[in-house]
Amino acid sequence: MSLHTDAYYRLLAEDVIKKAGIEEPPVPIDDITRFLGVPVLSLELPLWFTAALIYEDGMPSVLVNTTKEPDTQRAGLGHVLGHLLVLMADVSENYPKGSTYEHHEADIIADELEIPEFMVRDQAKKWFNDYRYLARLFGVTEKRMLERMQQMGIIKNRGIIWDY
Repeated sequence: MSLHTDAYYRLLAEDVIKKAGIEEPPVPIDDITRFLGVPVLSLELPLWFTAALIYEDGMPSVLVNTTKEPDTQRAGLGHVLGHLLVLMADVSENYPKGSTYEHHEADIIADELEIPEFMVRDQAKKWFNDYRYLARLFGVTEKRMLERMQQMGIIKNRGIIWDY
C-alpha cells in the first residue's frame, strides 16, 4: 500500500472527469461510470444500504439502493467509484480492506467528482464567486457550495454572509 496525499486523490478524480470529456458542471456521474465501463445495478434494498462495489465475473459493478434520495444515491455512487479509482491507479491497493479501514480516500474522490475544484475555480471567476448561483449550477445545496469554496480559499470565512 502506497501513501498518498489528499491532492493525489483529488487529481485522480479530476483526471477521470477530463478524460470522460466533461467540461461544464454539473458532473454527470453516470457519464463517468459509462466512461469507465462500470455497470450500475439499481435495486430496491433495505434502508441501511446505500451503495457497494461488487465483483461480477471478476469485473467491478456498482450496486445502488433506489429507495434512497437521489442526492444520497449520487454520493454513494461517487464514494464507490472513489474506491475503484484508487484501485485502478495503484496496483498495490486492495479492496475490500481490513475492518479498520477508513474511507477517507473514497470520500475525497467522491467530493471532487461532485464539486471538482478546477471547475469551481473556473465558474467562480465567471460568476463573481456567487456561491448561490454556483450551487444551482453544480446541483448541490448553497451550504455545501459555500463550505467547498471556503475550503478552497475562494471565499474567506469571516463569519458574516450578507443575504441581499
